[in-house]
Amino acid sequence: MNEHIAVTPEQLYEQTLVLRSQIGDEAAFSELVALHGPALLRFTERMLQSSSSDVADLFQEIWISIFRGLPSLSNAAKFRAWAFRIARDRIYREYRRRRLVVRSFEDGIVEADALITAEGESAIDREELEGCLKILSAEQREVLVLRYFEEMTYEEIARVAGVTVGTVRSRLHYGKLALRTVWEEKKL
Repeated sequence: MNEHIAVTPEQLYEQTLVLRSQIGDEAAFSELVALHGPALLRFTERMLQSSSSDVADLFQEIWISIFRGLPSLSNAAKFRAWAFRIARDRIYREYRRRRLVVRSFEDGIVEADALITAEGESAIDREELEGCLKILSAEQREVLVLRYFEEMTYEEIARVAGVTVGTVRSRLHYGKLALRTVWEEKKL
């Protein structure tokens, strides 16, 4: 059974930009940077947690890698996840270079019963949320940022992280538990 998947005009335009970029159209590549640059920069900032100059340098390196790798991208429809995967790999390489500790996503797991909050609790302030995210492991932060800030599907996150959809679901579950724990500890 061959299911027809509707493609939006925006998706078609993006795919056209990718194809044009693959044949050397610099204007098309500039449009791809304008289209995906802000999201990739936010992801890089949230994942790297470093000085703005370090983030800017790494962000430039990510786009150079994307440019160089474009000819090898076989499916223009997968550009977004592919670009985030390049960013993710480059960020993790930076972790290794700096010898930063990348904790397992299971770090910080607590019993679910201890995470029940009172009804009517005030909404989390975005700045406080960013602060809590910084405390999480890279794996936890990664899936939470991609799902809730970049609004990626589980399948896209799986492609970015190089894991199965089941692993994405697990990491999201434990990431949310850890985030709630960090949030509650900050409120004590």
